[in-house]
Amino acid sequence: MDKRFRAIIVVGTLVLVAILGLAGYLAWLNITRVDTLKATVEGKIVPVRAQASARVVALPLELGDAVMAGEEVALLKTQTAQGTLIVPILAPISGIVASETAAIGDTLSAGQTMLTLVDPDSFWISASIHQNRIPQVRVGQQVRVRISTRTKRRTFWGQVEQIGSATQSAFASTAVGAGGSLPSEVPVIISLDAEGYPLFPGMRAEVRVRLEPRASLW
Repeated sequence: MDKRFRAIIVVGTLVLVAILGLAGYLAWLNITRVDTLKATVEGKIVPVRAQASARVVALPLELGDAVMAGEEVALLKTQTAQGTLIVPILAPISGIVASETAAIGDTLSAGQTMLTLVDPDSFWISASIHQNRIPQVRVGQQVRVRISTRTKRRTFWGQVEQIGSATQSAFASTAVGAGGSLPSEVPVIISLDAEGYPLFPGMRAEVRVRLEPRASLW
């Protein structure tokens, strides 16, 4: 057996070992975790509304600001039979400003929303997992959640709280299967410890469910 033939055998053996190793690793990943990029942050949204027709004269908060229940979040000028009144608007809950739908100078009608607050203790993750993987998912399993912003990527921890009982076609615009049909997916609710971090409903998340308790989520 010449040296060239031996070299071919050695290279071929190494390639085969690498392929088998990769296949084994992928199989291990498949039985120890379930990943999905189809997940979003959800939270309890509380609107702050004008109680009567009024004009916004002060709106000191910005998106992402934290407020305490009872804290002043706006000043409105309204006309009454007694004349012009400046009415302070107070935060109904302690939370984070999730959106602002009014600006200084705007005239609001009674019941119109000027901003929304999100309860920082109410965040959860709404994920969509393919029905073929759902039999492996159980309530109580640990979950790693990664959320990226423009400046950083944060990792949070949670657990599976609820698994949908009926399949649904989620994220239809990006999940088209063979033959043009949409794969069926199941909604999964995941509790989230946000650790006081200012999250916002609608933020996209990466989710990894740990199927095997001894497996690393990293």
